[in-house]
Amino acid sequence: MKENGKEQGVIIQSLDRAFQILDCFDDHIGEYGVTEIASKVGLGKSTAYGLINTLLQARYLEQNPENKKYRLGLRLFELGSLVQSRMDVRENARPYLEKLSEETGMTVHMAVYQDNDVVYIDKVDAPNARVFYSQVGKKAPMYCTGIGKAILANLKPAEVEYLLNYQERTAFTDKTITKKEDLQKELQKIKNDGYAIDNEEVEPGLRCVAMPIFDYNKNPVAAISVSGTAAVLQDKKVVEILQSLTWISREISEKMGYRKDV
Repeated sequence: MKENGKEQGVIIQSLDRAFQILDCFDDHIGEYGVTEIASKVGLGKSTAYGLINTLLQARYLEQNPENKKYRLGLRLFELGSLVQSRMDVRENARPYLEKLSEETGMTVHMAVYQDNDVVYIDKVDAPNARVFYSQVGKKAPMYCTGIGKAILANLKPAEVEYLLNYQERTAFTDKTITKKEDLQKELQKIKNDGYAIDNEEVEPGLRCVAMPIFDYNKNPVAAISVSGTAAVLQDKKVVEILQSLTWISREISEKMGYRKDV
């Protein structure tokens, strides 16, 4: 099925109606009864009640104990806070990413952890050193990207173990680390060193050096990386970049509430 020239996927009617119920709340009237919700969404009262009860159990709605009407629940606030935290880290980091790209003359990325992968949320290309593999919004594997390994190495041990045991690992190049034991050693080295290297593991001829960004709970909420061709980003260049990368990752982490000694 096409609409406005775009391919449309399958729509689950019950989910669509549930989202319509959430959308009927606004700033002017924050609470509605079952009959009001059914009328606004165009549903029968019994159908509306079933959907409302489902949203209630999942904490997307809550019920006012005094008037028995329904309002938006705390789960939406929790999800909104996650989105806000990602936007905050991007906003806090942007000036530093630009500075790092200007200093190194290379492409700088920022990514966050999502659904066992990383998602690029920002990218600054140097004029003469563009990296075409990545783009904002694109997902990438954690196990073979520098920016992903920088996060993966600092997740809680149980999360790391789960990913190492159950995540499928594809060899993109002959340098991609796919064996669990080898990846465990790599992650321990990254944790000890404080930075990760992608040594042509996801694309031939492309290297990067990356460091994690921590929040106030000392969780790795993001990572930043400097990327370039293997010919340019040799070990000597990595050493030069690490000083700026270390300072910038620490500054961004502190803006996110991280305190190393607390």
